[in-house]
Order: sequence, then structure tokens, then C-alpha cells
Amino acid sequence: MRAPSHKFRLLAWGLLLVPALLIVLYPALRDHILAASLLARIADPAAKGWIANYSVHPVEVRDETFDFQGRSIPARVYVPAGIRSAPGIVVVHGMHELGINEPRLVNFARALAASGFVVMTPLVQGIAEYRVEPESADLIGTSAVAFAHELNVPKVGVLCVSFSGGLALLAATEPQYRPAIAWIATIGAYYDLAHVLRFFATGEAVRPDGSVEHLAPHEYGPLIVLSDHAEDFFPPQDADKAREAIKLVLADQGGKSEAITRQMTPAGQELMQRIYHEHFDGFRPAILAEIDKDREQLAAASPAGRLALIQSPVFLLHGSDDNVIPPTELLWLKDNIQAQYLGAALISPAITHVEVGHESLRQQLALVHWLSLVLREARTSPASKLTNLPAGAWIYAEAAAHNPW
Repeated sequence: MRAPSHKFRLLAWGLLLVPALLIVLYPALRDHILAASLLARIADPAAKGWIANYSVHPVEVRDETFDFQGRSIPARVYVPAGIRSAPGIVVVHGMHELGINEPRLVNFARALAASGFVVMTPLVQGIAEYRVEPESADLIGTSAVAFAHELNVPKVGVLCVSFSGGLALLAATEPQYRPAIAWIATIGAYYDLAHVLRFFATGEAVRPDGSVEHLAPHEYGPLIVLSDHAEDFFPPQDADKAREAIKLVLADQGGKSEAITRQMTPAGQELMQRIYHEHFDGFRPAILAEIDKDREQLAAASPAGRLALIQSPVFLLHGSDDNVIPPTELLWLKDNIQAQYLGAALISPAITHVEVGHESLRQQLALVHWLSLVLREARTSPASKLTNLPAGAWIYAEAAAHNPW
């Protein structure tokens, strides 16, 4: 009988090896497909197709509270139906008056839960009121402790956006919260609030090597400072009204803001008109003065100088053109987190400040890979010990030509 040809033998071996190869690669492929599915549903809640619908579960939603320093804190929990032991993730909102009701956060939490995770979104009132303060870090840490207790597990993951990211990292340095935090992922987080305020005033973002990135700050940034420190910028009798009027500007309620402005003194009205017309240059010296005046308070609400205390995997993501919190802050975070706890770091033009954009396929794949690492950590990390991470894993996304990282 004629012996099988060389091509036939190769084909036979291929048919035997392909299933084995798929079995070996499936866990990694699964996390990447799950990440692509999640991103598709974050970008478009009505997304269709097999990727968007991959491993999607119905979601049940309930409102609850937990205790924080004697206060009852509202929270919302999103539970995937049909999963007996879904990993828990605390997702913290950014600066927005709607807090846990902000539509983008609701969509994000629901999409994450549909991918097989139990999600809690606690209301951090300080952040919702455009304040960055140490108490909010304590609230985030307490929410992780409370959620772990509710799920009857030692630890949960924490995923935060914008200013809540820096506060979550700060919480993870504290011994009373550290045992309850399995891992941390941040999107657009800060390292040092003094850096961010200086950026708001000058448009200059300093890298760890001393070089400077120039970006035009979003109006959102100076408005946060003016709202939080209205008494330092406005006549005393106008400070409260100015704070309320500026918060309405941040909430895109210009008409209501102008109605309050008309109740202010002529000097206060003149300052508000400069704000309405985005003439922030005149505020620059006063914003810079705030950095020196509030140096201790800014340091107390910043993770700078404390990151060596973190003992959980950290995943960092930042938009390369983020003009609210500049992407240079990720470089500072990356350089100051212990290498064995740096899970992944990505600066990408595929996101803005906290929203997914539409860039090149290469950039979208880098974003999918970053998220897949977060999801793998959330899925597989035992509650009592860390997973084995490659030391200081660093994902590099090629940014726009004017951002030479």
C-alpha cells in the first residue's frame, strides 16, 4: 500500500494540533473577545453582531446603601443573571452632578455587568460636586470594603475614571482599605493635583524627565478650580452665588447660570462674563497662587509620594490628547508604582478624557489588549493573592505626531 504523502501527513498533524492550539489559546482569546465586546457596547449601547453579543448576560439592577462615617451612602449594584460567582468590581464615577445616574456611567456599569461581573457604583458626593478631597478617597476605600463584605469575598476590583482614579490610588495606599482591593484600573487619573492646577493655568504639562507637553486646557479644568475656590476669586458677597453659577455652567445649564449671575454685584457679574466667554487668562495668576496657598491640601488629596505603599495590580489608561487631566500624569504614576504591581499602562489616542473614540485599527487593538488584561485580572485573580504579572508590563500606543512620548 502506498505511504501517505508528505502534504497529507502535514495536513493530518495540522488537524490534530489546531484543536489543541485553540484550547491553549482560548483563555487569552476569550479575554480579548470579551474586551472587544465590552468596548463595542460602551461605545454604542445598541451595538449588534456576534462580537457585541459575545457572552452577554441579562442584568438586574438594585439600589442600596452602605455606611460611611455614620452616613448612609447611596450605591447601585448591577448583577449579571445566571452567574453564581461573578467577580465584584467597584466602579466610581467622575466629576458630574448626576453622579451614579450619569448616563455614560450607567451604560458602562451595565455593559460591564453584562460581561459577567457584579458591579457597584457608589455615590461620591464630593466628586459629584466638583471637589477633590481626601474624604472622597476614604469613601472609595470604604465602598470596596463594604462591597467585598456584601459579596462575602476578601477583595474586589476598583475601576475609576478621571479624578476618582487618583483618589482610588490614594485609598489603596491606606492599610484599612488595602486588604479589600484586589486590583485597581484607572482611566484618566492624576498623580499630583498641583501638576493639574498648573496645567489649567499655563497649558504646560511636565513629564518626569523635566520636558514639557503643551496642550490647551479644556474649559472644564479652570471652571473646577473657580468653583471649588470661589471665595478666592469673587467678592465675598458673590462667592456662594458664583459657585452655584459655575456648577451650572459645568452642567451645561447656561440659562440658569445667567439668572443667578444677574443677582450678583457688578464686579461679580463682570467676572462671570469672562467665564461665559472663556476668557480664563485673567484668572491665571490667581490659579497659580492657589497652588502655593493650598499646597498641603493638594498633597493630601494626591497619591504622589505614596504609591510605593500599593500592593495590588494597577492598570493605567490615559487619552494622549486629554486636556482635562494631561497624559503626562500617567507617566508619573507609572514611574512611581512598584514594578511588580504595574499590570499595564497605555497612553492612547483611541480615547479622549474618559470616552472611547474611533482611531486606527492598531490603536483600537491596543485598547482592546489593555482592557483584556484588566478583565483577565478580574476573572482569574484569587481573592487572597496576586496573579503573576510580568514586571512593569508597559503597553505603548503610538500617539499623534505632536505627542512624542
